Amino acid sequence: MSLSKTNIKKSIKTKLLIVDDNSNNRAAISYWLDEENYEILHAVDGVSALKIVEAFIPDIILLDYNLPGMDGIEVCQKIRANRTLPFIPIIMMSSYAPEANIMALEQGADEFIAMPIMPTEIKSRIRAMLRLKQAVSESIQLSKENKKLQELDKIKSNFLSKASHELKTPLQAILGYTDILEEGLQGELNFPQKLMIKQIREGGEQLLGLVSQLLDFESIEKGELPVLTEVFNVENTFDYLSQVATPIAIKKNIKLNFVLESQNIQLESCKSVVQKILLNLVSNSIKFSTNGGIILISAKELPDEMVEFKVQDNGKGIEKSNIAYIFDKFWQEDDSITRTHGGLGIGLTLVKKLVIMLNGQVIVDSKPNKGSTFKVILPKEFEEYKSTSIGNNTLENVV
Repeated sequence: MSLSKTNIKKSIKTKLLIVDDNSNNRAAISYWLDEENYEILHAVDGVSALKIVEAFIPDIILLDYNLPGMDGIEVCQKIRANRTLPFIPIIMMSSYAPEANIMALEQGADEFIAMPIMPTEIKSRIRAMLRLKQAVSESIQLSKENKKLQELDKIKSNFLSKASHELKTPLQAILGYTDILEEGLQGELNFPQKLMIKQIREGGEQLLGLVSQLLDFESIEKGELPVLTEVFNVENTFDYLSQVATPIAIKKNIKLNFVLESQNIQLESCKSVVQKILLNLVSNSIKFSTNGGIILISAKELPDEMVEFKVQDNGKGIEKSNIAYIFDKFWQEDDSITRTHGGLGIGLTLVKKLVIMLNGQVIVDSKPNKGSTFKVILPKEFEEYKSTSIGNNTLENVV
């Protein structure tokens, strides 16, 4: 018959080491803790204490300050210096050393007890230190798991980066050959062949877009994406967006409305980065909008030499609980292999990183089945290492 979880827990005793040259003290503490779930170990001096610590690794130590030969402070220092040991709470005890509590805590003890002490108090102090040990152990375990996840994430990123570099050249070659075939340079194509070439081009351009996203992401991660500033007009940027995004929107019968709420808006910033930000947001809205939807892309000037871009759709929206994750790398609301929408889950991550590069903010407002609104607020004039804020909001708390 197997033991219950409660019985198993009770059978695992907490190892407690008492280090004291006074046998009466050791006997008294052992007696007080007799009914507790402790396996009590004894040491009469510092040398034997260190040997027991290395051999048995106790869960907690009660250490006398005034030991003969090697005193409690030196024992404490040697235990803390031993990197092979896990964290062991040390409670230092003393009855007559002046300022011993300050010295003990500064040299690595976690608690100090002035003797004599009531049995109930020493029991409570020990329990408190064991809770501390549990918290430290959990923190260390989480740190190890987080490090493993970071290493796995790095491996995944490196693989995707290398794969992207390897894919880009042959993809460009494929698209180049489709141009040759479409233009009839290798002979006139019949109608079915033209349809096939069109499908090849669309698939190739979609894949090349994903590859470009990954390469941009890698460049940002390595700090290699340049910010080349120039003065440009937002109206020209909207013309570029219309040319690139309209053919994609037409496939889903989605209407793109471009609105300039302020006249002649100009930025002195990185034009290519601004275009990447807006194109990713518009593409994301097209992806998650239903057929026949409408997407509003607008821009207006704000006080303090700022410009606000807004991309608003009436698509599926985002659950409130998921908004905190949408800018995380590779995160997708539906990550199943049967999901309706494609992509790698880095478009919005790229947006956030690019916005930060330009000292801006991105703000999200979304309701399920009603649509999403993304606002990007950028300074009119880009300045390196200058942070931007709206009121008390930072990028981290408005996202």
